Amino acid sequence: GFIWVSFSLFTDGVTSYSRVTGVVGQSVRLPCTYGGEVTSMCWGRGACPLTRCGSDIIWTNGYSVTFQKDKRYKLNGNIGGGDVSLTIENAAQADSGLYCCRVEKRGWFNDIKITLDLSIKPDGYGTVTQSPDALWHNNQTPVTLAQDPWMSTNKGVYVGICVTALVLLLTFLVFTISKRYFCLGNKVELLRVIPLRDSHIGALKNAALKPVRAEDNIYIIDDLH
Repeated sequence: GFIWVSFSLFTDGVTSYSRVTGVVGQSVRLPCTYGGEVTSMCWGRGACPLTRCGSDIIWTNGYSVTFQKDKRYKLNGNIGGGDVSLTIENAAQADSGLYCCRVEKRGWFNDIKITLDLSIKPDGYGTVTQSPDALWHNNQTPVTLAQDPWMSTNKGVYVGICVTALVLLLTFLVFTISKRYFCLGNKVELLRVIPLRDSHIGALKNAALKPVRAEDNIYIIDDLH
């Protein structure tokens, strides 16, 4: 039962990737913005991993680009103002795939992570398009909703790990407490038995050691003379 519940937690938590479409030979923009304190961020190929961006293609220190894998990757927005949208110039079909935008925030698991699915169509297929609807993360980061979403179990994995760890911790605590009470109960019963046995033994000893006293015979002789 426990294994089945854990497996369900891993598989039921799914999210969708936002889809962006571009055309071969043109520039395509992958949106990513954030608000609040200026901080470092990165772009990488593939879905967002637990830390950093995986296969890094660009890094910033919050104000300017500090690493650029290819000159075609550019951040043309106001980086210090939170616009870290990625522009890929002269897009090729090989650029198709998942891209991770990760904005680093203080604290565990506070990073803003956005995974986008880029699809580059052959020249003449159409113009660059993006999904019109927007979803805001923490009222700060807009993300376009996918028209044809890919499914991911990343969120489900995190939830599954946390819940499984919690269940194991609770099981350990219950086992420890139960064992302690069981041992305490045995000690109490033992303490009850020992005095009873000691009292019986003491009574027998007292009975054995007590001297047998014979009644003193008292004779009264009347002096008739």
